[in-house]
Amino acid sequence: MTSDAYAEDSPFVPLFGQPARTKILAAFVSERGRDLNVSYVAELVGVARSTVYDHLDDLQVLGVIEHTRDVGGSPMYQLNEGSEIAEELVRLEGVTLNRLFEMSEE
Repeated sequence: MTSDAYAEDSPFVPLFGQPARTKILAAFVSERGRDLNVSYVAELVGVARSTVYDHLDDLQVLGVIEHTRDVGGSPMYQLNEGSEIAEELVRLEGVTLNRLFEMSEE
């Protein structure tokens, strides 16, 4: 795990705080359109793989992420871009980034 996980700088962190699920969502939003395995998500987020596994089922039930395929026995997931929640997360990321930018110029 890295102490400089890029998800720390996600616009979702100031908005929602720093729980692991927020960072996991930020990783899937930032990497939308790509399948990610649990190890890669854990690396991006800066948490243990077990923590990512703890949240995957709930995020799938909510329809935010989806299992896309297995590669070498490793399940791959991506943001479910057909999900209304996922669409709103993408929109919210942009709106929040714009607001944070405006605040930095004030």
